Amino acid sequence: MGLKNKKNTEDPEEPLVTSQSTEPEIGHLSPSKKETIMVTLHGATNLPACKDGSEPWPYVVVKSTSEEKNNQSSKAVTSVTSEPTRAPIWGDTVNVEIQAEDAGQEDVILKVVDNRKKQELLSYKIPIKYLRVFHPYHFELVKPTESGKADEATAKTQLYATVVRKSSFIPRYIGCNHMALEIFLRRVNEPLANNPNPIVVIARVVPNYKEFKVSQANRDLASVGLPITPLSFPIPSVMNFDVPRVSQNGCPQLSKPGGPPEQPLWNQSFLFQGRDGATNFSEDTALVLEYYSSTSMKGSQPWTLDQPLGISVLPLKSRLYRKMLTGKGLDGLHVERLPIMDTSLKTINGEAPTVDLSFQLLSSERPENFLTPNNSKALPTLDPKILDEKLGTIQESWSKDTVSSTVDLSTSTPREAEEEPLVPEMSRDTEMNNYRRAMQKMAEDILSLRRQTNILEGENHILRSRLVQQEEEERQGKASEAQNTVSMKQKLLLSELDMKKLRDRVQYLQNELIRKNDREKELLLLYQAQQPPAALLKQYQGKLQKMKALEETVRHQEKAGFPVLSASGLPLGSMGENLPVELYSVLLAENAKLRTELDKNRHQQAPIILQQQALPDLLSGTSDKFNLLAKLEHAQSRILSLESQLEDSARRWGREKQDLATRLQEQEKGFRHPSNSIVIEQPSALTHSTDLKQPLNLEPLLPSSDTKLNKPSNPQKETANSQQT
Repeated sequence: MGLKNKKNTEDPEEPLVTSQSTEPEIGHLSPSKKETIMVTLHGATNLPACKDGSEPWPYVVVKSTSEEKNNQSSKAVTSVTSEPTRAPIWGDTVNVEIQAEDAGQEDVILKVVDNRKKQELLSYKIPIKYLRVFHPYHFELVKPTESGKADEATAKTQLYATVVRKSSFIPRYIGCNHMALEIFLRRVNEPLANNPNPIVVIARVVPNYKEFKVSQANRDLASVGLPITPLSFPIPSVMNFDVPRVSQNGCPQLSKPGGPPEQPLWNQSFLFQGRDGATNFSEDTALVLEYYSSTSMKGSQPWTLDQPLGISVLPLKSRLYRKMLTGKGLDGLHVERLPIMDTSLKTINGEAPTVDLSFQLLSSERPENFLTPNNSKALPTLDPKILDEKLGTIQESWSKDTVSSTVDLSTSTPREAEEEPLVPEMSRDTEMNNYRRAMQKMAEDILSLRRQTNILEGENHILRSRLVQQEEEERQGKASEAQNTVSMKQKLLLSELDMKKLRDRVQYLQNELIRKNDREKELLLLYQAQQPPAALLKQYQGKLQKMKALEETVRHQEKAGFPVLSASGLPLGSMGENLPVELYSVLLAENAKLRTELDKNRHQQAPIILQQQALPDLLSGTSDKFNLLAKLEHAQSRILSLESQLEDSARRWGREKQDLATRLQEQEKGFRHPSNSIVIEQPSALTHSTDLKQPLNLEPLLPSSDTKLNKPSNPQKETANSQQT
């Protein structure tokens, strides 16, 4: 799978259009204080259609959550497919770098985007902290939804990807002297005659090759092809990322397609770290290479590889481990012609093809020299004669004849075997044989202990998994109980708050009801207090009208009865004749009666106007209070002025009555006054009568607006009336 980190457009998230690269990958480590997430996008099946129903033209964008949060464009973008399809095949590898200190909080996001509409079709989020360092995860990602279940449109949508988390150093395995085993696969040595397509390789290190062959014969899914780990979203548990310390089928790694088909070239480096690598050298351990046609990856559901084209096996024995340590510079070996077995592939010469590979042990946490096409040729070459056609059993014979005639792993070439000195002395041979037997027994004991260690580690892993599962279940149970307790407390708190709000609401409504009742009582009392002054005002207005009528009657009678007095003191008639004394007396008596009644009305007590009480604070505004108080003061001042006018008029009428009575007595006694005396007094009487008319122009004490305010009504009408006033 070609490494794709460069772009050919200005937009970093535009899909790549370059062809797949055949350059080797440089290094397995990330930069200092950083981690690299390497994602290989193999393909997808049953992609959803675009929103308008058209076929998608997909490519994949990979970025971290920090880049997504900061709206940063990602450089990790795959190429776009050659045509719109819902089952794309990419085969591109992209890298995303993050700070090592942020690995616990960062997630890697995979987005499938349509090239034409730039519309996001799918999105996946994988926590980086769950990934084991340098372990290849082969995922089948199920499309996530908000509810955690795939809808009908994407129920069968899968995205296939390989994810590897790389660190800036190789972690040390406890009890191991070496960090990892690196395998460098270069090419097929001879041109092929019957291979039409590029070839991909699956490399794995198996602890027991015989058991692995049995698993393959039984078609165990973990031993055939590339095992896929289904990963649904949201991720249910961290156990989906668990890796066993000892795997019977190894941890398979997938190469990029090797081309051209006539003679495939890979220059691919595989890194096997921990138990899967440097420390697992024994009689049964082997490196297994499986060859597949790249076309077998297309159109399958689920995404798997078909029957392999062939297989290569390199036994990793203890003598091979010791031989690797004898090299100069790099601790490794070079195998020029490792045969491809169980295959129908043929070279142009009709022989079985072979491949060229190298391998070395890495002893440093930060190795500087990884295998390349150049430095791999400098490694010591392993003689292919020691490998048989099936398992490649390495012959180990410690006899004298075997040492002289057979090439074993203690020598890399026959020349080195010939250079080993032979000791003729019998005692030296006996000592060496004893030493060899002891070493052989010790080696067998060591291998037995390693096998037992592997078995115990497997059992420990199972027990550890069960313990983790139990702890997870207990943690989930406790978490659910704690969550239920918290939810119950929250519900109780909410119910208490609701109850408190209801109590406050009831209290408020009760207070409002009491205030409304008090206001209604005050308004009723005010209305009742305003009723008597209104009645008295009406009564006095009637009396004033009656007084006016009496004044008019008196004035007409005076004009008709005695307009002019004669020289004798008697009034003259209309023709100037003297009126009879009796008629004059009758008129005077009637006038005296009317004046008495008028004086009685004047001297009655003035109407008492009850002062309005201060309105309660329930009135809407201060301006309404001031308006009502101003009107009340105006009415009171008006009433006082009317009372003073009535008193003045009563005094004048009393003086006139007294003058008339005095004059009447003087006339009866025979006293005479000048003829114009009464005429002079008449204007005064008329003036008094005019003054008496003045109180008749009384306005009502309480205007209609004030009267309405004193009656019980709603506050809105009261405010409107006061504003109109």
